[in-house]
Amino acid sequence: MKVIFLIPHVSDGGAEKIASELSFTLGVDEILLVVFEQRQGYAFQGRLISMDLPIERRSVFARLAGFIRRTYRFRRILRQERPDCVISFMGEANFINALVSHRSILTVHNHLSSVSNLRGRLESKVFALLLRILYRRATIVAVSKAVKEDLVGHFGLPEDRILVITTAVDVQEIQCKAADEVACPWDGGAPVIITAGRLHPQKGHWHLLRAFAALRKKTVCRLAILGTGELEDYLLGLARELHVEKDVYFLGWQANPFKFLSRADVFVLPSLSEGLPLVLLEAMACRLPVIATDCPGSSREIIAPNGTEEFGILAPPVDGMMRGGEVPCTEEELAMADAILRLLGDAALRQKFISAGLTRLRDFDRERFLEKYRRVIQSTSYS
Repeated sequence: MKVIFLIPHVSDGGAEKIASELSFTLGVDEILLVVFEQRQGYAFQGRLISMDLPIERRSVFARLAGFIRRTYRFRRILRQERPDCVISFMGEANFINALVSHRSILTVHNHLSSVSNLRGRLESKVFALLLRILYRRATIVAVSKAVKEDLVGHFGLPEDRILVITTAVDVQEIQCKAADEVACPWDGGAPVIITAGRLHPQKGHWHLLRAFAALRKKTVCRLAILGTGELEDYLLGLARELHVEKDVYFLGWQANPFKFLSRADVFVLPSLSEGLPLVLLEAMACRLPVIATDCPGSSREIIAPNGTEEFGILAPPVDGMMRGGEVPCTEEELAMADAILRLLGDAALRQKFISAGLTRLRDFDRERFLEKYRRVIQSTSYS
């Protein structure tokens, strides 16, 4: 069986990491990775074809022209390769897959109605229209119940076309990598708060920076940020405006982020929305107590599946407004700072959430995850 993975790239993101891991563990005869552009990123097992057509973000019209070129190029690849099915990751790859492949599986890793609010009005309308039309032509894999409910409730997609396959984590592998030697840039004299993710508006890093500045006035601590992205310059400037630049470490993209995670004290996810945050599970595997905003999506599914905060702390949801360092903290940012301070000051509570997090990871079994993917591929492919 030949399977094509279609994805913009395999760098710096949860969906990209899942595609990488599936390529090594899915167990099909041949996997072909088709990317819009080739970047340094996660390893991949299989043959690679790069379209060399990165997404243009200058305007809606530039993106539309690029979409047409990528669609035409992928149609040619399909005719040449004749795969049994195509699995796509991320929005534009999903649209192309649904449009030109007869045996398509679309994976949805975001709470799409929330993400669409980060786009311009025209782009949001076009996105929603394409989604309502094209996604009906395919099998859809949602990474969480919240993502499925969003697709059904906001976009009118039929429930029977959507399968929930929650992300899996290999705890043993993560803990093995976490034990690797590393020279951390911070000293050992103060607790370290850490976060990880693309430096993108969806991830809300500026809220954490502003909460950290408020926290820094009450206690000595450090903040480490793993990831790269379009907001890097803005966040560096904000740290300077807040006068905390000497206590904030921008670590960039790391092939092995776990060795940094395991040497921190508290993990915080300040996102505006999430599908199913893989990094939250990875932080738990690194024996970190976790805090996450109660944003649209599935952070609540992980931390409070039964309605109570059994596996971490849920901070109030934050807005998407980027504020300068001179603007006072919002109530939500102050609540985030208070949640961090609460964990830093209570060793017993930290240990409780560490133990509970390791227990929670049993629900994200790797073999169950792989078996569900194998079944959906078999049911979508020609026998």
